[in-house]
Amino acid sequence: MDENMTSIKVHCLVSCFCEIIKRRSDIDFRPFYFGLWDGDFDITEGGIISYHSENINHDNYLLWFEKLYGIKVNEWYDHAKDKSSNVETFLELVENKPENRFVIVMVDMSLLPERENKFHQKPFPHYLMISKTEIEEEWFMLDPDFRWEGNMEREKVLHSVQDNPFGGGYYIDIEGVQEPTKEMVASYFAETFKKYDNELTMELKNLIVKMANEEDGYSLSGLVAAVKQIPVLAIRKYSYEHAFAYFRETLQYSEQEFDYWCDRVEDIVQGFTNVQYRAIKMAMTNNKDMLLSIVEKLDEMNTMELQIKGELERQFLLWKDMKTSQSVITL
Repeated sequence: MDENMTSIKVHCLVSCFCEIIKRRSDIDFRPFYFGLWDGDFDITEGGIISYHSENINHDNYLLWFEKLYGIKVNEWYDHAKDKSSNVETFLELVENKPENRFVIVMVDMSLLPERENKFHQKPFPHYLMISKTEIEEEWFMLDPDFRWEGNMEREKVLHSVQDNPFGGGYYIDIEGVQEPTKEMVASYFAETFKKYDNELTMELKNLIVKMANEEDGYSLSGLVAAVKQIPVLAIRKYSYEHAFAYFRETLQYSEQEFDYWCDRVEDIVQGFTNVQYRAIKMAMTNNKDMLLSIVEKLDEMNTMELQIKGELERQFLLWKDMKTSQSVITL
């Protein structure tokens, strides 16, 4: 696998799971990114499109991680308990961690100024991994999504967990990693693939239109906050590149063709940045004449992403046929 391709990061928790596979085996983790391009998001009562909320759970990722790779994910964070009880559990896990265990915790990155907060979110809930070091006052932080690892002051990490307005955490004991069967990979693709629906794009369009027209209790001024988290959601579209790279390994089509589709994915990601900028400008200048061009841009992005999905499905079906043929030949 190309190192540049394997370092694409698009979702903090999924990236933690994939990093564990990468560090403990040579097994291909890319299928676990399938469907992440349509990952869950929430729209709050105030109309903020959010990448994280209490209404979003990760149960499906946990289920499929075990189905694909034979690895059980244990949720240690108990949402029925208070924060201090959960911090106590976290401390026990870190202090008594066996060598084959990975402890994942949600921190608020905005409380760690030493670390780059490139999305400028506050709060900024984010999953990463923590372990002890030989220095009592320092912990080792492994943050696959931001491609960062190093020692951090123990108390600062604890502060970012304790004062995080959200909360979450898992641990994984690695005994071995199983190679996912082609049937299981195909099932996961089929379950997560939404061929005709780009929900983020369409929900964003509907929300911008409602706010511009001040419908359903929304106001134009609310648009600045509404689109603030769009960049965090937009990078999930890079998961298409993982899927194309995975299928290309079997299909062996040209690098030029692969690059073409990766460029289209980049167009989608940059399109969200463009729409966010224009939406904020429209709100701050109270210039509703900008609405038409924003809607046209989102419609263009929707059409392009449907084309990406059409091509990805075509490659998936070819991959499936080739894998089936290879299985027949080896019988």
